[in-house]
Amino acid sequence: MARNGPFDFDYARHWVASALRPEHVADFQRLIKRLRYGSHFQLLFAEFTEASYRNMLMEQLDHVFADLGQPVAQIDLSTHNVADFAALETELRRLASNHAAIHLTGVDGWFDKDRWQDFNIRREAIAFGIPVRLIVWLSAESVTQVIDLAPDLWAWRGGVYAFTTTPVGPREIPQPQMNLVDPRTLAERSYRIAILRESVAAKPPPDDEILGLLLDELADLLASIGQLDEALRIRQEEQLPVYERLGDVRARAVTLGKIADVYQARGQLDEALRIRQEEQLPVYERLGDVRARAVTLGKIADVYQARGQLDEALRIRQEEQLPVYERLQAARDALICRANIGINYLARNSAGDREKALALLRLALQAAQALKLPEAQQIAEIIRHAEE
Repeated sequence: MARNGPFDFDYARHWVASALRPEHVADFQRLIKRLRYGSHFQLLFAEFTEASYRNMLMEQLDHVFADLGQPVAQIDLSTHNVADFAALETELRRLASNHAAIHLTGVDGWFDKDRWQDFNIRREAIAFGIPVRLIVWLSAESVTQVIDLAPDLWAWRGGVYAFTTTPVGPREIPQPQMNLVDPRTLAERSYRIAILRESVAAKPPPDDEILGLLLDELADLLASIGQLDEALRIRQEEQLPVYERLGDVRARAVTLGKIADVYQARGQLDEALRIRQEEQLPVYERLGDVRARAVTLGKIADVYQARGQLDEALRIRQEEQLPVYERLQAARDALICRANIGINYLARNSAGDREKALALLRLALQAAQALKLPEAQQIAEIIRHAEE
């Protein structure tokens, strides 16, 4: 089923752009928007140096337009038996009847002086008779030939996009960015994902201590835009091995907790519970990290609550989690825990539970307002609904 909404398109184009080299994200975004919103006929030139990278770019474009229900075709002049420009025009006309766009590849070895001049002469007939977006993939040398041999055709171009990949020296490793609340737009996140992907794949790779932080940020960003499977793969296959090499048991436990978060978000509650109880909680107990243990117990209570085991969830929050926060004088942790206990009471809805819930929620709201926390608005909304 085609997904034609503006949000779907923006999400798709930003997501696929995150797989590119960072220096190509802007041109790719311009190209894909031009293809989506431009006129039915467009002549677009895309310059490249590596065939494998060009193929990847084409695949990413094709994925976006397949989701829109607009298939994209390819004519590879290096493999198609195309005798002359007239035969190419015939093939373009045939494909334009049921495709939104056409990739034209193999240009460098096929076009010569006569064929570029034929294209130059036939430009108007093609523009008015073949309503298709034509993406011409070519080298820098062929760009020069078009300008020299077909200047009128070049003047008809709808855009020129650079995807050249010249060897570069070692890149500066980006600093990990860890924020509790990420205010970045989807476009900014996709660009950051592209930077991180390039950095973690660098040869030689960053030191493991930096690599672990970069992978953590990358997985967090992927999860924030809904790419849970890829976030999970990175944490399991790339990030965990880093901390195992370093012998950093605490960082490994934190990563396991984020893996459990993904399982829980996907509804795989048994696996999320197993990880927290068998792999994460014992580490914090051995380390004597009482706050991390309490946070993990709260996550375990979340799973029990999601499974409908409300009494057990309530017991954990009241007897094992909240007392720790009170001893530590962790005001924010304590108010959130009280709010969660209140929500737990509302979900159980036994005799007297509503009154207990409202008392706890009002106490949590007072603390959140005193600390000027954003959670205050959410707690107030829960109270309003409970009082109705």
